[in-house]
Amino acid sequence: MKLIFRLSLFLYSFYSFSLWAQTIQPKPTFSGTFQAPLVSSTDASNITTPHWNVTIQSIYNKSKSGLFNTPNLKRKKFNPKLQSILDGNVALNAQSKTTATNPIIGTNFKGNELKTWTPTDNTIAISNGGIIVSCINYGIEYYDSTGTPMLQNFTWDAFVNNLALNQAKFDPRVLYDAKHDRFITVLLHGFSSTTSKILVCFSKTNNPIDGWNIYHLSGNPYNDTTWTDYPTIGINDDELFINGNRFGDAPNYNWKESYIYQVGLQEGYAGVPLQYGIWNNLQTPDLKDGVTCYPASDGQGKSLKDKMYFVCLQPDSGSKVYLFQLDGNLTSSNPTMSVSQYNIPPYEVCGNAFQKDPTSGNIDSLYTGSAWTQNAFSLGRVIHFTYCADILNGWCGLMYGRIWLDSNRADITSFGIPGSDFAYPAVASLGYDSLDQSVAIAYVNSDSSKTPECGVISVDHNFTWSAPQVVKTGDTSVNILYPPNYPISPERWGDYTGICRKYNSTIPQAWLGAAYGTNTPPRKASFGTWIAQVLTSENPVGLQNITNSQKNLQVIYPNPTHDLFTIEFKNEISGRVSVELYHSNGQLVRILFDDVLRTSINQLSFNKLMLTPGTYFIKASRNKKNILSERLVVH
Repeated sequence: MKLIFRLSLFLYSFYSFSLWAQTIQPKPTFSGTFQAPLVSSTDASNITTPHWNVTIQSIYNKSKSGLFNTPNLKRKKFNPKLQSILDGNVALNAQSKTTATNPIIGTNFKGNELKTWTPTDNTIAISNGGIIVSCINYGIEYYDSTGTPMLQNFTWDAFVNNLALNQAKFDPRVLYDAKHDRFITVLLHGFSSTTSKILVCFSKTNNPIDGWNIYHLSGNPYNDTTWTDYPTIGINDDELFINGNRFGDAPNYNWKESYIYQVGLQEGYAGVPLQYGIWNNLQTPDLKDGVTCYPASDGQGKSLKDKMYFVCLQPDSGSKVYLFQLDGNLTSSNPTMSVSQYNIPPYEVCGNAFQKDPTSGNIDSLYTGSAWTQNAFSLGRVIHFTYCADILNGWCGLMYGRIWLDSNRADITSFGIPGSDFAYPAVASLGYDSLDQSVAIAYVNSDSSKTPECGVISVDHNFTWSAPQVVKTGDTSVNILYPPNYPISPERWGDYTGICRKYNSTIPQAWLGAAYGTNTPPRKASFGTWIAQVLTSENPVGLQNITNSQKNLQVIYPNPTHDLFTIEFKNEISGRVSVELYHSNGQLVRILFDDVLRTSINQLSFNKLMLTPGTYFIKASRNKKNILSERLVVH
């Protein structure tokens, strides 16, 4: 007997394609194991140490690579967008699919200020104890969950506290390791093959004020003329994974490759020499380069053991999502990495975005980046990811996908409003358990009638979008790099937005850190950071069995149930079937069915009033072998 869900209850918002994954013999290669010595060790006294706090803004085009067509596509889409605004042909109407319950915006407050550099590149983490670490390109700050600052204006020079590491520091990433109750921060150092380093920082305790153990890995690990840009990070039980993109030296910045560092955690927390290995030759099944292979940590801070997934999209256009899977740790005799590809609807980069200067009335532009993976996490046997792409006539929309490992398919849904640009989406789990696939997505938004703002939107378990919720409206336009010279020189809007789950919260919650336009002394018309708590307003949903193939049907309805409860399933193999109802504590409540079934479609119902409110589990077995475990919520 095979039991699976009726697809009519799974609401696809925009696109939903599925295809069997194609898997090939893995080509990535592993080198290691190596050691990296501890280079700095800071403590609480470092907070008051005076520093030069030197920063430098490097303005270059990350999309100059001849390997990708990103710049040409963006230019092609830009002028039609502009003309549609000038002609008044754009109507700002939200799509009708926004029917899910809206997320709740809880505690929120002003965060890091961008006093130099651009863009902000927000990243954020929160511990089980409620300590928030918020990073931007300017520096790092710590808060408690009420918004009370624990530390202000800690630049990256002051944070690293090492005169030998004296080059520009940028592209920070931060995460919280729930298993070890520590923070990890990664940032880049230097813009050339001779100065490029990846700084890897481990908090000494669960309080970041107590100091950090700081290491550096080479940003030019193959000793050629390349340097590392745009890192992404993730963890499993015992290791940290850092994906970086290697580009050539100035003036061309030619694309070279994406690669992955695999790093031991225990040594970093202990402050002893760091153990690491490195993966390269990341090639897709259709013989394309892996670009920005985003590590997909567990979205609820649970165990991944010695496994890690990496989600990859082509940065300009494509019709596939790629999944690299690493099996094995640094002590394994033969760690392996395989790669699969899944068909998704064709996508392309969007044109650059618009913003309005409220003082002059001028329209200026904002750079919307590439269509590569913006964020990813895993949850059970489902991989979640986000990216930004053209939804219609060059306008930027939020793209959200799920890769279903057991049914070998990828589904994509999108949100956008023609005439407005939504960009840099970051995703966090907002589900009650590891089988509730609900998410929150942080984003930035702007158009020709407004200043840059940030917000959050949710997608529920059934793939339905909520309405977008504005978290912080822009105070002003952004004018850092150039005077208004639309459309030739867009302002740098960002490379990514930050969002993370608070793992031990009873009611699912996430925290975001995102950019908005504001006046930040000594600058005017700059970026600020807004930090916000995001809570689900959904009740727990029914557990969905994602392990069966798409062509068979099973449904539990209604769930949560209010009166009559029905389970419908298709029995494809004759045999003795037992269906049992258990309380959430594991106690058997009742055997609902125990008999031989022929091949047929079956419905089993019972009265909800026989149960007290709470959470129950339906378990089915055939010939005493468990084949199904589903959750039922009774109000």
